[in-house]
Amino acid sequence: MNYLTLPDATTLLKQIQSGERSAEGVVSEYIQRLETQHPRINAAVKIFREEALAEARSPRPGPLSGLPISVKETFGLAGETVTAGSMRMPPIPHEQDAEIVRRLRAAGAIIIARSNLPEFAMTYEADNLRYGRTNNPLNLDYSPGGSSGGEAALVASGSTVLGVGSDIGGSVRYPAHCCGVVGCKPHSGAINKQGTWPTLDGFVGTMLALGSFTRSVRDARLVYNVIADEPLPETDRAPRLIIAPHFRMNIQDHAVASALRRGIRALQDEGLTNEEWEIPEVGQLVQDYIAFLAYHLADNFFELLTTAEGEKLSLAGEGQRQLLRRPTVHKYTFQQLLAAPLIKPKEAKALQIEESFRAAREKYYEKLGADGVLILPTSGGLAMKHGKAAASVLRPGVPGLFTPTLFINILDLSAITLPSWLDIDGKTGLVPGIMLACRPGSEGVLLDAAARLEALI
Repeated sequence: MNYLTLPDATTLLKQIQSGERSAEGVVSEYIQRLETQHPRINAAVKIFREEALAEARSPRPGPLSGLPISVKETFGLAGETVTAGSMRMPPIPHEQDAEIVRRLRAAGAIIIARSNLPEFAMTYEADNLRYGRTNNPLNLDYSPGGSSGGEAALVASGSTVLGVGSDIGGSVRYPAHCCGVVGCKPHSGAINKQGTWPTLDGFVGTMLALGSFTRSVRDARLVYNVIADEPLPETDRAPRLIIAPHFRMNIQDHAVASALRRGIRALQDEGLTNEEWEIPEVGQLVQDYIAFLAYHLADNFFELLTTAEGEKLSLAGEGQRQLLRRPTVHKYTFQQLLAAPLIKPKEAKALQIEESFRAAREKYYEKLGADGVLILPTSGGLAMKHGKAAASVLRPGVPGLFTPTLFINILDLSAITLPSWLDIDGKTGLVPGIMLACRPGSEGVLLDAAARLEALI
């Protein structure tokens, strides 16, 4: 299948509204494609065939009326449970939809599937013991990324026309980059997180954001105006392009470097004013971020892994189970739990890290201003073969492949990644993403710049 020929949501809406196609016909087509693709990619953890078809016969009016969509498994749906891909954690029942789901349904969208993820949504591989491994639709030997890897795979394969996920370190943007779709992560306060898992309070909660997967930037704008607390502001500002030529990270694929050069050159040719920045803190910030998450999340995850029968997780016991190939947690989760005590800082250090993050935000918000748009690679490498991305995260030392996405979460910037199909890797069929980012409140400028870039790449 040529995924590039599939229509975006905006096109489908026009076809439904004009009477060229019916919502029932569109939903039926996508469910059929979803069920055909499922054995290949295993991106859906549940398919709502009958419910979706019944709803499509008389769809609710609204800006997304009749569109077949998917949502991440960690988003509450009325009558469903959230498992976060864990076999040990007691499933969390939901009597009502998460707020983001409620808004999507109110806009007329029709949920046809829930999507796969890594256990606890905490690594760059969509794989867990409960639902199994998701494959990249562009190349089945490769991972779709994580943690919202199932969403990216569903949209990329044409199984759904758009989807929503969460992002604490690249979990929307990295899978979008791996699968060749648009991934938009607004800042943490843009979209109400009520009813989604996990619930993070305090400053660490400002690292976690909700976002969308679409086939185009105009679709990202469409979805943003449905799910965000405030619609995109109208803007007459021309974006100011920020280039960071010495941004400390590892770039291991030629296609990634080529795409970045192409993106910068294209926007410069469009007449955007630009300036070069040094960002010397990035390496230390990213290293501190990993420690900061360990401080806030590690103990909580141990508690979550207590079974419904009250059996707490024993690292020694689980180690034996892992060796005997009878695990109760996924090996990626187990490796993270082993590493957490080694990198978890003391309280005083965690508070010091938090202050450094606050200072970095203040500094770069001022520098970005209302019109600044930073351009970076989404990741230093294309999608990786299964197992490689999770292993890369556990390797010591920064900067690395994931520095750009982590840096954005540290600063709580809004960001979007676009696939550069002109730089497709001929050997694997994989495509690199180009990421643009802005300070909170400048999302209108960000999406304007993204639309201009999309037209050129």
